[in-house]
Amino acid sequence: MIPTHLLCDPEKVAKAVLLPGDPARAAYIATFLDDSERIAEHREFLMFTGEYSGIPVSVCSTGIGAPSAVIALEELIMCKADTFIRVGTCGSLQKEIDIGDLIVPTAACRSEGTSERYVPLSFPAVADTDIVNALRKTAPDAHSGLVWTDDAFYITEEEYLHSLGILAVEMECSALFTVALLKNVNLGAILAVDGNLVLGTCKSRRKAIDVTEEVPERAKKGIEREIRAALEALTLLQ
Repeated sequence: MIPTHLLCDPEKVAKAVLLPGDPARAAYIATFLDDSERIAEHREFLMFTGEYSGIPVSVCSTGIGAPSAVIALEELIMCKADTFIRVGTCGSLQKEIDIGDLIVPTAACRSEGTSERYVPLSFPAVADTDIVNALRKTAPDAHSGLVWTDDAFYITEEEYLHSLGILAVEMECSALFTVALLKNVNLGAILAVDGNLVLGTCKSRRKAIDVTEEVPERAKKGIEREIRAALEALTLLQ
């Protein structure tokens, strides 16, 4: 059956899928794959399938935020995919975590509304241990710990979250971790830092008139490193 929103051929979806938010990043990830083929494009969902080191890999963009990310996850699971790595960006909440650094979340605080429709907030949003361990090996310099997932991009209590030791804020992980746990599939994440909320270099604090690109040049290098780390992690998981 063709999934409602992805509109892809389920037979062309690999078991392992990378999940960026940005469709342009999905297209960029596809350049790292051998024999990549565009298999779907609808709304925010752009999909490719190819191979990396002989392993079939799909990539599917999810747009911004938990609702569309979980739609993509649910429909990819319908297509029999079972291993997922979110490849995204985040805003750092700790002074020592700079633009371009990588973060491997072990779990995420659930400050988004999507996962609460599945289970109460007392249910933990935890990343798959095997994926976390694989990413720690392929990105040994990455920070690892808790991240905060939120729906409101322009409203963040950074001083409070900083005091809790939360590494970064982003918009998808806790919903993805929660639904993956409930659906009994494997899901982890690796995030490139594109701004620091505590230091005032985050995207929401930049003046729009000064912005020519969404992602700073230093963050682009981090994105390239996280893509390579995620693909190499899939080879370890195999």
